[in-house]
Amino acid sequence: MKKISITLLIAAFLFNSCTKVLDQVPQDKITEQNFYKSSGDAEAAAVGIYDAAQALSTQAPVAFDAASDLATAQLINFSPFSQHGITVDNATVALYWQNNYVGIGRCNDVLKNVPGIDANLFIAGQKERILGEAYFMRAYFYFNLLKAFGGVPLVTVPYSSFNDDFTIARSSSDQTYDQIIADLKLAETNLPVSYPNNVDTRGRATQGGAKALMAKVYLARKDYTNAAAKALEVMNNTTYTLVSGQTGYTNMFNPASKNSTESIFEIQYVSSSSEGNGTYSYYVPTPAPAGTQGSSYQIVPTSKIINAFETGDIRKAVSITMSPATIPVPFVGKYIRLTSGLDANIIVMRLADIILVRAEALNELGQTADATAALNIIRRRAFGLPLTTTSVRDFPSANDVANNYDLRLAIENERMKELCFEGHRFHDLVRTGRAAAVLGITTNQTLWPIPLRETGRNPKLQQNPGY
Repeated sequence: MKKISITLLIAAFLFNSCTKVLDQVPQDKITEQNFYKSSGDAEAAAVGIYDAAQALSTQAPVAFDAASDLATAQLINFSPFSQHGITVDNATVALYWQNNYVGIGRCNDVLKNVPGIDANLFIAGQKERILGEAYFMRAYFYFNLLKAFGGVPLVTVPYSSFNDDFTIARSSSDQTYDQIIADLKLAETNLPVSYPNNVDTRGRATQGGAKALMAKVYLARKDYTNAAAKALEVMNNTTYTLVSGQTGYTNMFNPASKNSTESIFEIQYVSSSSEGNGTYSYYVPTPAPAGTQGSSYQIVPTSKIINAFETGDIRKAVSITMSPATIPVPFVGKYIRLTSGLDANIIVMRLADIILVRAEALNELGQTADATAALNIIRRRAFGLPLTTTSVRDFPSANDVANNYDLRLAIENERMKELCFEGHRFHDLVRTGRAAAVLGITTNQTLWPIPLRETGRNPKLQQNPGY
């Protein structure tokens, strides 16, 4: 009996000792307890949010381009998107869900912990700006999820332990919109107009970026008054100007001259050896034009977009490029990797997009003259003409008038040409209710399935209809 008692005492001592050791924070590990202590920690955490956005490049814009009428996927990776036959176990869909929620988790960590850091450790406006970045990026990630899946579980605070309840039901689309807009309003208040260097102005969240994303969110929600108003605020922001001419337009997508004056928000990539962007591998064939790298050529432009550009349209040369092969093939020129390894960025929002957002919103409000004026800014730029002078390229042409033109379709077609292969076309058709007519798909196919592994982990997750 004594032996047993001694054994129990030793066990109890060891348990208590181990408990005390386990309760201590390892000094050589980064944890919530020992990390958020300085402004440098806060900045590092904010940068980590953008790193999560970089991981989306293997899913977007590629999968959404494949699902549109502008491209066909040749290989198995993205053919289910072209064929609108996505299944619940699709790896790309699962990765898109996961990567957006990783980003949301990092935003939540910043929003929880940065307010507790001593304000005296920050320079004026720094702390507020970091919080604004987290609000903006959380809205960005949730808008990605909303467009792909509909309403999703809204997680706005970090999980504190493995004992937390991870089974959260989906919120409605309206509730998800409300959360996105609330975050963007907070971001708009806290963010700067620009940063000291151009890369940060185009690659980090700004006040203009928050307004631009809000305009797109309002348009998707069919709140046309607010969409038009926010778009105008962006257009009046002198930080952003449309690039001009063939060279200016081409350089907007050139890895050596990215972050143009037209850019509002770009996901930043460096090179194949450091923070590279493999998107080129889906779009560019082998052999590739001189100075660029070729690859598997999975996403092939359709004849619809190849033939959509009028003679003299400067956008075609970079949107649709011909390979130097003996039998040339058309490919997308907006995502190239130079032989030096330098990669293109992914442009999330640019001024031309927001001008067309305003045109669409104004047209839906019945303000056709102002809508047409906004549309013609983009049409004039497309042909290298002065932006504020009436031109022969203006809409409506005499032929448009003779054929009972439809301004709504004209705006849709201009968005198709201006923003092709930037991940917008599929969402544009869904937003305007034209997906069935143009793509021949059902309402159920306008949303992706909730990934199988997520519904398996969380019994409260209701699957989208049709899956």
